[in-house]
Amino acid sequence: MHCRQTAKTAKTLFVWKLEAEESKQKINNIKQRNQALINNILPSYVATHFMQNQDKDETELYSHSYKNVSVMFASIPNFDDFYSEDSINNSGVECMRFLNEVISDFDELLDDPRFGDVEKIKTICSTYMAASGLASGLQKDEQSSWKPLLDLVDFALALKGRLKEINQESFNDFVLRVGLHCGPVVGGVIGAKKPHYDIWGNTVNVASRMDSTGKGGYIQIVEKTYEMLKDKGYTFIYRGLVQVKGKGTLTTYYLTGKLDQNSNNPPHAHLNTINTPL
Repeated sequence: MHCRQTAKTAKTLFVWKLEAEESKQKINNIKQRNQALINNILPSYVATHFMQNQDKDETELYSHSYKNVSVMFASIPNFDDFYSEDSINNSGVECMRFLNEVISDFDELLDDPRFGDVEKIKTICSTYMAASGLASGLQKDEQSSWKPLLDLVDFALALKGRLKEINQESFNDFVLRVGLHCGPVVGGVIGAKKPHYDIWGNTVNVASRMDSTGKGGYIQIVEKTYEMLKDKGYTFIYRGLVQVKGKGTLTTYYLTGKLDQNSNNPPHAHLNTINTPL
């Protein structure tokens, strides 16, 4: 009788232990799913801040000032010509589905180790906004001023390459127009419900203007950025003076690609001129 009772108790304890382990695993799985969801909404370092400070007031402002961040706006200006609400496009649904595929392909490039410091900020219609130097800018020893810039330029060139592949696969002729600038920004989270991470500052404004005043197929930068990049293995076209809203007249350049590794000419030797109507 005592042996049967002991065996029954041991079996019960085993079942309880098994159920406890299963419950623990379920909780861990839920935590991982929640963490993945948060990381899709907020940058990982911002998500970590909120996860570690869950007892604080949810309306508390999160913000951080950065000395050097590179900002990019990449637009598909001729998507508006492609978009149609005709019945053949299911009142525009098919066009938006295609745009979603394009943006998703752009997002996949962020998984490339080369772009580990590049952070997607948001999309505005067919414009893709990203920045580099935000995560590294939180470290005590900030990277040299050109490192985030190089990462973001290479990412912009990768976007152009991916869009070219999409055009070949879908028989379209979309072009990417990119504006890029670097300097100080403020990053922070807005809203307690559906929080959104964004960045602000003159650097963001200039990058946006470089996009809106640029030309499809090119990456437009100001002279200061050109001076930082001219010996880093890229090719350029001198555009000239551009009237930029709120900034006056700026001297700008088009970054056209990477210098051929087999070329004996210095990068700035590939500097040409182009006349582009504003």
